[in-house]
Amino acid sequence: METGLFPLLQTIAPLASSAMIIVALVMLWRRSRSVWLIVALVAEIAGLLFRGAMAVAAGLAQGTPMFFTIWTLCYLIFAAGLLGYALEVNPRATQP
Repeated sequence: METGLFPLLQTIAPLASSAMIIVALVMLWRRSRSVWLIVALVAEIAGLLFRGAMAVAAGLAQGTPMFFTIWTLCYLIFAAGLLGYALEVNPRATQP
């Protein structure tokens, strides 16, 4: 395993950004109580767990065939939740 600033940054930065996204989603949810934000929040937490599994046990994660597929689906669900919320708070965007 490499040591130094860049490998540490590659490990920590995605975890930190996921944590910041979770905090932002919680703050938005407290204001609007949208179901779409709950969907995005749950998917982001799941994605963070997958990212943490990669940081801790990369070999185990790579040995599981469905790992990356499910991880990708988590982020697709996150994006759908965020898009749903955006459409909910901007109803004019869905009108012709």
